[in-house]
Amino acid sequence: MKENRYKNVLAVGVGGQGLITFGRVLAEAAILNGVKVLTAEVHGMAQRGGSVVTHIRIGDVESPLIPLKGAHVIVSMELLEAARYINYANKKTLLILNRRLIRPNVPGVKMPKMSDIIEKIKSSGLKTVVLDGDKLAEEAGSYVSANMVMLGALLGSKILDGFVKLEDVEKVISRMPEPWREINIKALKLGYSSYSKAATSDSD
Repeated sequence: MKENRYKNVLAVGVGGQGLITFGRVLAEAAILNGVKVLTAEVHGMAQRGGSVVTHIRIGDVESPLIPLKGAHVIVSMELLEAARYINYANKKTLLILNRRLIRPNVPGVKMPKMSDIIEKIKSSGLKTVVLDGDKLAEEAGSYVSANMVMLGALLGSKILDGFVKLEDVEKVISRMPEPWREINIKALKLGYSSYSKAATSDSD
């Protein structure tokens, strides 16, 4: 199977960060563009706070699950989860990370510094772009929309060009009730426009 006939997107985070909505919006936008898409979700034990992984496979694929080292891009809503699922990356994988660190629901856990986690991930040699998705979401109108900021950044990376169109993602979001319709479209556009600046900053 040729890579240019499909794209594997792994979206990771914790419960309550909107990973399921992220995957649903992306999948519906691909379908609007006439592209086949398969998705699967893996939930942690806790409804909120547990690990959540969404597999989105777009194009000529037969299985909904991305194999290890098979992700073209990993979008992470939380830094510890990015480190946890780095085994889905290969030397060509793009990492798009939200600058957010959430303490696990385990007593006595010593938390690493955010900067140390980012440096550890970058030391893998993978192309890594870090955005403050929560801050951009607040700018759009609600921190809850950080998932749409990160979806916008994914589209801004151009890795899904030919598979998913920005305008189709906007069409899917436009079906949401207000005020989320307006807020999420703002968040999407902020993420999209912020990707290039973040990518340039991370390459310096």
